[in-house]
Amino acid sequence: MARITAYLKVVLGHLGGLGGGFGLFFVAFCDSSFLSLPEINDVLIFYLCTKFKERAWYFVLMATLGSTCGCVALYSLGRFQGYGFLRRRYSAERLSKLTRTFERFGMFTVIAPALLPPPCPFKIFVLSAGVFGLSYGRFITAVLIGRGFRYTIEGVMAVRYGDRALDYFHAHYPKMALVALAVVVGVALVYLGLLIVRRPLRKGTLS
Repeated sequence: MARITAYLKVVLGHLGGLGGGFGLFFVAFCDSSFLSLPEINDVLIFYLCTKFKERAWYFVLMATLGSTCGCVALYSLGRFQGYGFLRRRYSAERLSKLTRTFERFGMFTVIAPALLPPPCPFKIFVLSAGVFGLSYGRFITAVLIGRGFRYTIEGVMAVRYGDRALDYFHAHYPKMALVALAVVVGVALVYLGLLIVRRPLRKGTLS
């Protein structure tokens, strides 16, 4: 894996800022769909954002879009193949836990692993989102929130800390991800609370 990473860094570096972004999109798509390239995408974001700091926002955007498109491809596979597809690959006990998790937390079941770096599993949640019928809109929103936050933090760190950014990320990002997840959950709870409060008001207005 280290050789693949080194090779991709050389290739994307030679492509330059604009071409490197398209290459990053492709790598992110592959990593989030049918290939497994753990941490390579993150390493490339740090590398490109450090090398071409003025285009950091562009690399973050391309990585986020590439990962989202790859997740949609995997999600669609789960949606069309159904529960039997998961049952052939995972134990009944694990699927039972996954089903209860989706029933309780919905799109947050996708946001949480999308925020966290490897070795946190992610693809099983993407497939399950399609199998259990999470809507396309909610699924895409969840991936954009999770991956968007993660890659934005990586881009900011790369611009600020340069070559030291990757080590700093490994040391501190898990705490940042938990804080981000807490903020997302908090915002969702406030939103749900407002909906609950508004419903009686609307009924009272109609009566």
